Amino acid sequence: MATKEEILEFLQANYAGKEEPALTVEAGEKTQTWTLAGLFVRRWLNDRYDAPGWGLTNVGKVYIYLCVNKESVVEHGLIEKEGYNNSGFPLWSDYDFDDWHKQE
Repeated sequence: MATKEEILEFLQANYAGKEEPALTVEAGEKTQTWTLAGLFVRRWLNDRYDAPGWGLTNVGKVYIYLCVNKESVVEHGLIEKEGYNNSGFPLWSDYDFDDWHKQE
């Protein structure tokens, strides 16, 4: 299982955006923004492709990495409990974002 630091390093290595994203749920709540992990998962579950305009690259690879390391991602507060797209459609609930084997 990856450490918090390893997960954050991996996320940041695949993010090229100009904005400073929230890295933890606590930080996201303060700024009313999604966490970086949440942005990658939302992008994969909603569109399944990169978003270079938002700085999200290797979205599929990052999604699988987050699924494999889900326990640590959740334990360290790196992703929201609930996720939905910009239209309000639910993408996951109760941290159940890791159905990647059913997404293909």
